[in-house]
Amino acid sequence: MRKEIIKTDKVPVPSGKYSQAVKLGDMVYVAGTCPFDLETGAVLHPGDIEKQTHLVLSYIEEILRAAGTSLEHVVKVTSFIDELDDFGIYNQVYGTFFQDEPPARSTFEIVKFPPGMRVEIECIAYIPS
Repeated sequence: MRKEIIKTDKVPVPSGKYSQAVKLGDMVYVAGTCPFDLETGAVLHPGDIEKQTHLVLSYIEEILRAAGTSLEHVVKVTSFIDELDDFGIYNQVYGTFFQDEPPARSTFEIVKFPPGMRVEIECIAYIPS
């Protein structure tokens, strides 16, 4: 089995030495995805966890589409937010993307993100046969 690097120009390019996602067999591993502008790399919607969560999950949809799958086939999500007191807002937006049979999820509070950034999300999905 050989890994395949997944890239799409519909989401920000990685800011470090990592891939947007890696496909191995019928599994897709999506890297931490952030609310960055496609062209400038600046944080979009500074301080707004609702808009940032929506944007990040939209970016993840694009990555999964490029890999041949969708949010419907996500099995695990790991989320990082800057303030667990805002979990309810984050969770409400998240729920609009995963309405039926949501994936397993872990959420962690992060002490320091780039200024204005509130959320980062990664996931694992499968490609249906």
